[in-house]
Amino acid sequence: MSERNDARAPKKLQEAAAFAALGLLSPGEAMAVPEREIAAMSEAAALLAEGVAPLAPAARVKSRLLAKVANFEQFRPLADVRRNEETWISSGVAGVYVKPLFNEPSTGRSTYLVRMDAGSRFPAHRHGDIEQCLVLEGDIGWGELLYERGDFIVMGKDSQHPEIYTVAGNLLLIVAGQNEI
Repeated sequence: MSERNDARAPKKLQEAAAFAALGLLSPGEAMAVPEREIAAMSEAAALLAEGVAPLAPAARVKSRLLAKVANFEQFRPLADVRRNEETWISSGVAGVYVKPLFNEPSTGRSTYLVRMDAGSRFPAHRHGDIEQCLVLEGDIGWGELLYERGDFIVMGKDSQHPEIYTVAGNLLLIVAGQNEI
């Protein structure tokens, strides 16, 4: 390694530690930075903050900031389910799990993920409302029909659905009415 690269390595480490201390790195990125480096940068930031006299923002800056805070509710999503939230619940059928994403009380429509373990089956049922299904991973089938990743299926209101099965397991995105039977 050249001297030039050796000199930049500590600077990059310090920069990463500073970003981690300020909470500006993702958890994965922060894990790559030694804890002692992050602790040192956190301490340095705290000491710097203690030495700075408080300063009131300019009136127009303060009013813009307060307007953004007041408008926060306008931009707040109705649902916010993150990929790392483990909220899977048993459907009551072995090997079939559900992760609720959103429910619209006025229409009774719900959006949720369904995960079926390889080889699992879901009993026959009737749809009291239209059901939309997008196969995100794996496969789903009934009878001779087999749908795979990327396939989209819509079942009509009052349609009878035969027993569903999966060969390799799956992950499904479902939008359906609350009166599934």
